[in-house]
Amino acid sequence: MLEKKSLKAQFVMSFILVIIFSIIPTIITYFIGYNIYIAVEYKNIYPANYYERKASDIGDYLKEKGIETLDIREKQALDKLIPAEGIKYQVINENAKVIYGTDREKIIADSADLYKKVNTRIGLKGRYVNIIPILDTKGKMAGVVSLSYMLKPYYVNSADKIWMIPLSIIIIFSPFIYIIFFTIIFSSKFQHSIGKPLNMLIQAAKEVKRKNLDFSVDYTADNEIGKLCEAFNEMKSELKISLISQWKIEQERHEMVETLAHDLKTPLSIIKGYTESLLDGNYRDNEKSIRYLNVIRENTDKGSNLIKEMLYAAEIENTNMEINSSSVDIEAFMKIKEESYEMICKDKKIKIKVNIDYKNNYKISCSIDILKLERILDNIVLNSIYYTPEEGKININVYVEDKNMKFTVQDTGKGFSSKDLSNIFYKFYRGDKARSSKNGNAGLGLYIAKKLVEIYGGSIKAFNSESGGACVEFILKMI
Repeated sequence: MLEKKSLKAQFVMSFILVIIFSIIPTIITYFIGYNIYIAVEYKNIYPANYYERKASDIGDYLKEKGIETLDIREKQALDKLIPAEGIKYQVINENAKVIYGTDREKIIADSADLYKKVNTRIGLKGRYVNIIPILDTKGKMAGVVSLSYMLKPYYVNSADKIWMIPLSIIIIFSPFIYIIFFTIIFSSKFQHSIGKPLNMLIQAAKEVKRKNLDFSVDYTADNEIGKLCEAFNEMKSELKISLISQWKIEQERHEMVETLAHDLKTPLSIIKGYTESLLDGNYRDNEKSIRYLNVIRENTDKGSNLIKEMLYAAEIENTNMEINSSSVDIEAFMKIKEESYEMICKDKKIKIKVNIDYKNNYKISCSIDILKLERILDNIVLNSIYYTPEEGKININVYVEDKNMKFTVQDTGKGFSSKDLSNIFYKFYRGDKARSSKNGNAGLGLYIAKKLVEIYGGSIKAFNSESGGACVEFILKMI
């Protein structure tokens, strides 16, 4: 279709079509006009020399009448003989005086001029004038008759002139009429072809102004307008993504402030209560004072850790964190982590077991960012410790390959719910609604773990084991 082509192609094609559609009816119009002229007007139009021939016949008559022509009583006879619509005449005596006639022009100035112009044809203001002598019985010139006429076609019936002249003008100028007519038609089509998508873009711009981005510009064409509409749709989509992203950032900021305020409320309330108790004089009992101070320190640490965790989450989101790799004996590292985890879960009597498997006996030091790995493991394992019941088990399996390291943390807790599996790595998500700030936790542990794994170019996932416990598996690339 024409409207799907480029604007240049549309313009060129429209111009060519205007020319073609103008030429064809022009040829037809000229053909019809020619046939009308031949069939009708040829019989009803005198040729250009018609009155010239008439003037010659009238001259023969005047020579035959002779001196009688100078008698004014002959005027009526000459008026009937000479066609007034084509010939004007004057009857002039030998003294150059006009006796009668229908021509008001001054043709003969004096007697000398009369003798000079007799038997000649002169031009006068676009007309031709024949000067015919009038002789007396002795052959002497007694006067002249002037016959004035024009060499042009004349209509036999004056009524034909009323409609034939406008028709002739229309036929002659028909090419320009057709060009104007078809230019209007094709320019209207051209305007419609670009007007429709432009109106769609205008309406789309108004929707954007109204902050409504749930629309699309439904126009596709391999031309400039189509590309403009496509670019507008892409801009709208990017704008929508940007606004949604901003909304999410704002929502996360709101949630972070809300969570921080909520989670800091409990330790701060405890600190305030115990501090007021000490100020009220309860510091005399040394043992009791020490216990109060320990509680204050414990809750101070909880609040501090909570703030640090939130600041770290903001840091990994807003900066391009670098990977600082170094050669690490993974077996020695995991042995230290195993011992530290055992100390943490000693009260719950949870057994921690670390298994390391080297592919093809690939057992050398690994190049890895040890601080990030430690942060990832701590966040995942501490989460498992919290949800694993007393006397439960947590297995940490490490698979070392040439280029990757895979870690799997599996516990014997109740496992993840379907809601957990959909939201476990989201910021501020807490599977257990009853859980508050007892652990100084804001629901950022697994979120931070996921972000660090992604910075490492790895992957992380959560699932339930066949026995029903929760599993978190992540893969890191060795640099």
